[in-house]
Amino acid sequence: MAGFRQGLVITPGTERQLGSYGLFRPSPSQRDVLALPTGSLAVKGADPDLLWASFAELCGGDSSAADYVPLARTFPAWVVDGVPSPSAGSAAGPAAWQRFLALLDVLHERDITLFLIAPEPLGSLLAGPGSVPGELAATLSRIGERLSVLRRIESDEQLAYEQSGGC
Repeated sequence: MAGFRQGLVITPGTERQLGSYGLFRPSPSQRDVLALPTGSLAVKGADPDLLWASFAELCGGDSSAADYVPLARTFPAWVVDGVPSPSAGSAAGPAAWQRFLALLDVLHERDITLFLIAPEPLGSLLAGPGSVPGELAATLSRIGERLSVLRRIESDEQLAYEQSGGC
């Protein structure tokens, strides 16, 4: 599986949902620290074919697009878990969402397969921003545009339906 458009938004990210796509949560022993141009990045897993990191790890610090580019050259597929919903009173501030947009732009430009795992549906993000400040609204709108090309799996029931050929 290759290509940004082949990616998925998986909610809530049950073991069954993940396993159906060959994804298995990394064990604590698989944690790794990667060297970046601006410092280091702790991630949940860094196998040769797959980078697994949380939204907080990737977007909660001081990372920038300059950090994401070399990672995108190295890892052909990414899992980003713990993606918050902006409507759920998320602790993610405007800077984290801007870093997330920069990450999405890099992965899209490099045609990297992306699996996003969100504990709650990102429908509000994909539908466009609600009542958020102007600059954040513009960022969320652009994120929604990027994510609109990804297929969404929002329940085990939907997964069972798709696997039976009902998609």
